[in-house]
Amino acid sequence: MKILNCLVLIAGVILNRVDAARKQPAIDTRRYANICLHRVPIKENDSRGHAILKTAIEVSTLSSILSRESPQHKAMCWMLYDDPLKLNPRSSRGRFLDRYGLVTFYLNTKGPGWVRSDHWLSKESECSWYGIKCKGSVPGLSSRVTSVDLSFNKVSGIIPAELGYLSELQELDLNGNELQGVVPQLIFVNLKKLQKLNLHMNDLFGQIPTEIGMLKNLKELTLFGNFFFGKVPTQLGNLKKLRILDLYANNLTGVIPTQLGDLKNLKEFHVNDNELVGRMPREICKMKLEHLVSDCLGARPEVPCECCTVCCQGLPDPKCKDMKATAVKKKK
Repeated sequence: MKILNCLVLIAGVILNRVDAARKQPAIDTRRYANICLHRVPIKENDSRGHAILKTAIEVSTLSSILSRESPQHKAMCWMLYDDPLKLNPRSSRGRFLDRYGLVTFYLNTKGPGWVRSDHWLSKESECSWYGIKCKGSVPGLSSRVTSVDLSFNKVSGIIPAELGYLSELQELDLNGNELQGVVPQLIFVNLKKLQKLNLHMNDLFGQIPTEIGMLKNLKELTLFGNFFFGKVPTQLGNLKKLRILDLYANNLTGVIPTQLGDLKNLKEFHVNDNELVGRMPREICKMKLEHLVSDCLGARPEVPCECCTVCCQGLPDPKCKDMKATAVKKKK
């Protein structure tokens, strides 16, 4: 009887939430017809204009769209008034979000100061913008963004969450830049098709989100040379297709999780120059990786490792040693 009562209670809660969601008033975009300063107000019969405003509010929140200094507000106004392609989210929502996400990223990372920004915010399809690649049945019409490569391009600032709406993205390479702040969770939650995520050599910080385990198609993850702290997420063990995992030179603490031994396709694992402790898990040693690097050098190594291909030690005498070469010499 108690179980039945609990089920009834849970069902009631779910129904109440559904009813509450149904009762939420739709966004009345007519209230914000004058949202873009010094622009002609959005006419009541302008279905495209109201669709753009509604979509922007849904994906970026009302407060950011109302803030005239925010990159989201500026991107929305550009899409509404200045974009020669005049995309309509009602007929091409996916492509609209690709373009809107990229414009927001450009405005939030000092795009005019990049080394190269050819064709960005122009009449050209976003597929022609520097560093962008697309796939689709009709180039420039139904194409979707599949690759963003802006490595070593003086990209600075914070990665906006809107980049997480590029739902067909397979490769995201932002390494060698001056990006700061945390990586938006939306990137780990939404980008289901991502295969390469290269964020190394930036100034990113925060914990590596547990949501990273949702990127089931990921084959390459490089986060080295940042300021990530906290524990290595056990959820990395969910990335069964992962081949390269590079966490070198961060501020990670705790032990290396045994769950990484589930990564049967892994070839390289770099975890040296962190604040980790404990032995290299035997589950990882059994994998016989081509490259396995940890802080296992010296009389008192931080991460003792009998199977590492390279052992390193930090200050005051930083150095690394090729253990394969040492093993060959010993045999001779």
